[in-house]
Amino acid sequence: MTRRAGGPRRIAVVVVAVGLIALTTAGCATGPTSRKEVCERYDSLSDRIGIGTVFGNPVFWAAGELADVADRYEGPEDLSSDAERLDSISDADETSLLELSEATESVAALCGHPLGMGSTRPFG
Repeated sequence: MTRRAGGPRRIAVVVVAVGLIALTTAGCATGPTSRKEVCERYDSLSDRIGIGTVFGNPVFWAAGELADVADRYEGPEDLSSDAERLDSISDADETSLLELSEATESVAALCGHPLGMGSTRPFG
């Protein structure tokens, strides 16, 4: 008995592999970012903050996204320190509002409001 060269199992494996590659590369943005992109991610992180100690994947995911765009920001403000601290937080198991606020001081100045309070004014 011979097997067909493109059986359903082999096709399924290829489809899954292609899907995983597409998902992995879609989240890996490159190139410089703008104030608008940084502040949108900052506001997204603010939206995920609860009261007290902060637990859960949405906060750490948002911290990682903000770290990425802050690291690629090419405006006059230096966000590299915030990006490094946010990257560390994104890999942690827990954090606090104080730790997140301290890690986003430069981003807060860029966006015009403290973390968890208000939202960024319109982009012009």
